[in-house]
Amino acid sequence: MKRTTKMKDEVEFIYIAIICVFLVVLGHFILMKNVAYFAWAEATAAAIPFLLIGLGVAAVRRAANIDKKNTSAD
Repeated sequence: MKRTTKMKDEVEFIYIAIICVFLVVLGHFILMKNVAYFAWAEATAAAIPFLLIGLGVAAVRRAANIDKKNTSAD
Protein backbone atom coordinates (compact mmCIF):
# COMPACT_ATOMS: atom_id res chain seq x y z
CA MET A 1 0.00 0.00 0.00
CA LYS A 2 1.31 3.42 -0.95
CA ARG A 3 1.76 5.90 1.87
CA THR A 4 -0.14 9.13 1.22
CA THR A 5 0.70 11.13 4.36
CA LYS A 6 3.87 12.10 6.14
CA MET A 7 4.61 10.85 9.62
CA LYS A 8 4.83 14.45 10.89
CA ASP A 9 1.24 15.14 9.81
CA GLU A 10 -0.02 12.01 11.55
CA VAL A 11 1.80 12.85 14.78
CA GLU A 12 0.07 16.25 14.86
CA PHE A 13 -3.28 14.45 14.98
CA ILE A 14 -2.06 12.30 17.86
CA TYR A 15 -1.29 15.50 19.78
CA ILE A 16 -4.80 16.78 19.06
CA ALA A 17 -6.28 13.49 20.30
CA ILE A 18 -4.25 13.70 23.51
CA ILE A 19 -5.47 17.26 24.10
CA CYS A 20 -9.07 16.11 23.59
CA VAL A 21 -8.63 13.29 26.11
CA PHE A 22 -7.12 15.74 28.59
CA LEU A 23 -10.09 18.09 28.17
CA VAL A 24 -12.59 15.27 28.74
CA VAL A 25 -10.78 14.14 31.90
CA LEU A 26 -10.55 17.76 33.08
CA GLY A 27 -14.28 18.16 32.58
CA HIS A 28 -14.95 15.13 34.76
CA PHE A 29 -12.68 16.45 37.52
CA ILE A 30 -14.30 19.88 37.37
CA LEU A 31 -17.74 18.37 37.89
CA MET A 32 -16.72 16.62 41.12
CA LYS A 33 -18.74 17.53 44.20
CA ASN A 34 -15.99 19.55 45.86
CA VAL A 35 -15.28 21.75 42.86
CA ALA A 36 -18.54 21.97 40.90
CA TYR A 37 -20.01 24.93 42.79
CA PHE A 38 -17.23 27.42 42.09
CA ALA A 39 -17.98 30.07 39.44
CA TRP A 40 -14.80 29.33 37.48
CA ALA A 41 -15.65 25.63 37.39
CA GLU A 42 -19.05 26.29 35.86
CA ALA A 43 -17.58 28.50 33.14
CA THR A 44 -14.80 26.03 32.41
CA ALA A 45 -17.18 23.08 32.26
CA ALA A 46 -19.40 25.02 29.86
CA ALA A 47 -16.47 25.91 27.59
CA ILE A 48 -14.99 22.41 27.28
CA PRO A 49 -17.56 21.03 24.77
CA PHE A 50 -17.05 24.05 22.53
CA LEU A 51 -13.28 23.56 22.66
CA LEU A 52 -13.71 19.89 21.74
CA ILE A 53 -15.98 20.76 18.82
CA GLY A 54 -13.52 23.42 17.65
CA LEU A 55 -10.60 21.00 17.85
CA GLY A 56 -12.59 18.40 15.93
CA VAL A 57 -13.55 20.81 13.16
CA ALA A 58 -9.99 22.12 12.92
CA ALA A 59 -8.58 18.58 12.75
CA VAL A 60 -11.00 17.56 9.99
CA ARG A 61 -10.22 20.69 7.99
CA ARG A 62 -6.47 20.11 8.46
CA ALA A 63 -6.82 16.49 7.36
CA ALA A 64 -8.80 17.54 4.28
CA ASN A 65 -6.13 20.09 3.36
CA ILE A 66 -3.36 17.55 3.80
CA ASP A 67 -5.28 15.00 1.76
CA LYS A 68 -5.95 17.53 -1.00
CA LYS A 69 -2.28 18.55 -1.05
CA ASN A 70 -1.09 14.94 -1.23
CA THR A 71 -3.55 13.83 -3.92
CA SER A 72 -2.81 16.83 -6.13
CA ALA A 73 0.94 16.10 -5.90
CA ASP A 74 0.47 12.62 -7.40
